[in-house]
Amino acid sequence: MYDVIVIGGGPGGYVAAIRGAQRGGRVALVEADRLGGCCLNRGCIPTKALVKCAEVYLEARHGANFGVRAAAVELDLPAVLAHKDNAVRQLTQGVRTLLKSAGVDVFGGRARLLPGLRVEVALTGGDVQMLEARNVIIATGSRPQLPPVPERALQLTISSDEALSPGRIPESLLIIGGGVLGIEFACIYNAFGSRVQAIKRTPNILPPVDEELGKRLVPILRRKGITITTGVFIKDIVEEADGTRVVKADTEGGPVEFRAEQVLVAMGRVPDFGGLDLDALGVAHSARGIEVDTRMQTSVPGVYAIGDVTGRYFLASVASAQGLVAADNIFGHAREMNYRVVPAAVFSMPEAASVGLTESQAREKYEVKVSRFPFGANGRAVASGSTEGMVKLVADAVTGKLLGCHILGPQATDLVHQGAVALQLGARAEDLAETGFAHPTFSEAMMEAIHGLVGEAIHLARRA
Repeated sequence: MYDVIVIGGGPGGYVAAIRGAQRGGRVALVEADRLGGCCLNRGCIPTKALVKCAEVYLEARHGANFGVRAAAVELDLPAVLAHKDNAVRQLTQGVRTLLKSAGVDVFGGRARLLPGLRVEVALTGGDVQMLEARNVIIATGSRPQLPPVPERALQLTISSDEALSPGRIPESLLIIGGGVLGIEFACIYNAFGSRVQAIKRTPNILPPVDEELGKRLVPILRRKGITITTGVFIKDIVEEADGTRVVKADTEGGPVEFRAEQVLVAMGRVPDFGGLDLDALGVAHSARGIEVDTRMQTSVPGVYAIGDVTGRYFLASVASAQGLVAADNIFGHAREMNYRVVPAAVFSMPEAASVGLTESQAREKYEVKVSRFPFGANGRAVASGSTEGMVKLVADAVTGKLLGCHILGPQATDLVHQGAVALQLGARAEDLAETGFAHPTFSEAMMEAIHGLVGEAIHLARRA
């Protein structure tokens, strides 16, 4: 008898399993594919490895701007992919080691959740094993969302999995999707030499972050050669005689066509219930995900759900945080999930990140004050040649409490955690303004934005 059986070994599942073992429980984890889930194997980690390769390649090509001249800089694609594969291998092996050291029993196979909290596992080797538990955590993740076109049309596209391991870099790439995955791939392939277009149905890119960041990023990407078209309703995809892919679509202005050598579908993700018969179990759910409360409990006692399968946020960071909450509650450490302190991070070029309420969300509930500080006025950014973007802080104008932190620019995905900590502690702008920051650092842009909430930024000229 296990205290907890976790179904799914992604960033939510394996974290929940380890926390359960740390709490003294007997824990089993069932994974049908590879430990680490989509994040480690086909998402977060491999894309970030490619982002790093793209950044190094661009720095080498533009080294003359910093007095470093390198002749005949070339992209070694096999070496790039080897770096990506090595990163994935190292981290997935690390997850296996962590689970083993924590005493978690790992079963490779597909799980079937039965009444009475029994889990039948069709093991990879062909055998079937029955497990019993006091609690079950469903962490089966998600799958790619697809455009509403015929199957024959989808055969003319590549998936994000294929985009991670290209045989060559296409001269032109059309990306269907303007979310996190689509924009990251746009930046990667643009850096590698493709002529990139991205199309999106909704008006704004990067829905996880503050709307202003997405709007400011669009012209930056355009200057790099990436074109983004929104308000596009895809109807079909066909192939011309020379192999060119043509995406036929409708816009408010009428029918349009987009042409490229390759078409990448990167529209986001939808919950994947892993083949579990949730109706038979009585677990409340919809196409949008499994319904859970703030403690990650489903409608069935003893059954919890975490990660993408809950459909709230398709972020590995949220899945891990939910996993900790679920495991803690199972073992009597009552706590609730606080989504406001989990950042959304986009590894675009430049990076974008948000935590807390966006400006529009904050204005629905509070009288707000907004402060912005551009990286163009930050000493470290100027010295580094990375001056695009800004820090944007949103605070309650009455109490001074920080409500949201939004960053577009260098190291945004790391800097945003200063805002996350401040939100968790319920910090006021007045308190934060008394904190000193090292000089010269990118973090000083955060400091200046804080000063803007309580008065005026120091290193920003007054407007007439």
